[in-house]
This record gives sequence, C-alpha cells and structure tokens, in this order.
Amino acid sequence: MIEIHSGDIVAAALAAAGACLACSIPGDFLRKFPLWAVRTYGKGALLLPFLAMTVGTWLFRLAMAGQVESPAGRAMVVAAAFLTTVLLAALLRYYLSEYRKR
Repeated sequence: MIEIHSGDIVAAALAAAGACLACSIPGDFLRKFPLWAVRTYGKGALLLPFLAMTVGTWLFRLAMAGQVESPAGRAMVVAAAFLTTVLLAALLRYYLSEYRKR
C-alpha cells in the first residue's frame, strides 16, 4: 500500500510552484538576459551554463545509481545549490536593474 506523507505534499506543491514560475517568465526576458550577463560579468558568465550542465549530469547519474547520500552525492547537491543561487542572483539583478526600465 502506498502512503502519502506531508513531505510528499510539500514537495509536490513546491514543484508545481516552480513550474508555474518557470512558465510565467516572458520570452523577451530570456532573450535579452544572456547578452546582459556577458556585458555585466564578462566572458566568465559563459562558464555558468556549462558548469550547471556538468553538475546536473553528475547529480543525475548519482541519483540513478542511488548514491545521493554518499559524500560525492552530497557534494554535487551543494554544487547544484550554489550554481542555482548564483544564477538566481544574476536573474534578480538583471530584472531589478535593466528589465523593469523598459
């Protein structure tokens, strides 16, 4: 028998809220953000998507192998959280400084 716990409900609600947020971002915002990021942060801003893809791939492989609770899995979770924080900070800075002016 399958049991549903309160943590499952919270996780589903957070996933739904994240999907709604991702779908509500205007296309104009996403088209202009990469150029702004390169102008603001320099060529180093191009490295972030590659790092995110690499960390995401490694985290996915560890999750499929059931090793997320290993030291390597925990390190990948921390790396993914750090990269997400950096990306969200850049998106917020772009929104507050440039995008709202238009």
